[in-house]
Amino acid sequence: MKVTENYRRIGNFTSSEIWKLTKEGRKAGEFGAPALTYIKEKRFERKLKRSINTEATSRPIIWGKFLESRVHSLLSLSYKYVFDETIKHPNFDYWGGSPDLINDEENLVADIKCPQPKAFCELIESCNEGKESLKENSPEYFFQLVSNAILTNKKFAELIVYMPYESELEEIREEAATIDTDEPWKYRFIAEVDKSELAYLPDNSEYKNLNVFRFEVTEEDKQFLTDKVIKANQLINL
Repeated sequence: MKVTENYRRIGNFTSSEIWKLTKEGRKAGEFGAPALTYIKEKRFERKLKRSINTEATSRPIIWGKFLESRVHSLLSLSYKYVFDETIKHPNFDYWGGSPDLINDEENLVADIKCPQPKAFCELIESCNEGKESLKENSPEYFFQLVSNAILTNKKFAELIVYMPYESELEEIREEAATIDTDEPWKYRFIAEVDKSELAYLPDNSEYKNLNVFRFEVTEEDKQFLTDKVIKANQLINL
């Protein structure tokens, strides 16, 4: 299936980038430079009527997106794969997101990350230290999950971090070589490059291939982010 521009996201604050609104300036309560840049970009998009992003997708991003369905297959049947749905906030039409997974039975929303080796190690180590470590060291992932928990009205959030074992590569490369899509060329490198160019774990690695970190999304976290989004939208409309 060919991925096209999602017009429901244009000019709106999205879960994947919403962490930028949490960066404060020199004075408490003021938006910092990342937030102000993000707000300006959303203003531009509303005037353009299109995304300002024209960059080609990188191989690490394609690799990560390709693995998402595989990760889903490794989880219990209670996880619903909803990556292609943009969910809007019930009260604010300028706020949306596309979570990877929803688990209604366990009242949670989840996102899948398949980072490159160094980022994988850093993320696992951070998560092992707990929720506050994830919030401090990877705010882009933490607040993406908080946002998606708000949009889906879920109590818990999960960050699912995956890197395949070396023994999984043959199957993964075969899937890439035979993928049924309008753009098969995007995935050709997965099947053709030397395996050293792919992010994988030796089978005897001390890290696990599939890592699931769950935390409760508090009302405090939800209100903090909601206040930031409302204030940011007010600045766009000034």
